[in-house]
Amino acid sequence: MTGQTIPIISKPTNWEYYGIYKRFQNVELETMNIAAENANAFEVIKEYASNVVENLNQGLGLIIKGPVGTGKTTAAIAIMKEAVKYKKSPYFISMISLLDKLMSFRDQEERYEFEQRIQNCPLLVLDDLGGEYIGKNKDDSWMLKRIMSIIAERHQRSKSIIITTNLPIKELAERYDQRAIDRIRSTNQIITLLGESLRKEEWRKS
Repeated sequence: MTGQTIPIISKPTNWEYYGIYKRFQNVELETMNIAAENANAFEVIKEYASNVVENLNQGLGLIIKGPVGTGKTTAAIAIMKEAVKYKKSPYFISMISLLDKLMSFRDQEERYEFEQRIQNCPLLVLDDLGGEYIGKNKDDSWMLKRIMSIIAERHQRSKSIIITTNLPIKELAERYDQRAIDRIRSTNQIITLLGESLRKEEWRKS
């Protein structure tokens, strides 16, 4: 560990302000259900979280990939909550919600404020990259261009991104843009979570 300071947030937090809704508001790194095959990957996640201030200052992030239900979103939110403890202001949004918001704004001031937030917040979590519909014609897709613009702008500003995805890196490059994916890979460590969906275990217990 480096010389990360002591957390300074201890009072109750409005998690919805950061895009974290009820299902994930009790998530903590220490209480996550980790499959045995993901023990090493989880150590990398914990290391990133334990040095979150330094990582954000350097614009470093993660790509957390793997099958549905392996804990990718949970891990990303747990890291966000560590950042909040140090008075950082991260923002979580699923790709479907991101594009829905960008397409539905009627008030230009609200659109501007939202776009400023996703461009400038110290940590942006883009959840389920590849799960959104970008249209049949990749070259003409407005949505695709906006996604690439967000990634490029944050890269230029040295702003951290954590991406979760069900897709292999090769498929991300084919779906989006090789240059954009290369930018992400230059600052984001790739973590692969394996195994069956943890949600199945929850269903069996219920």
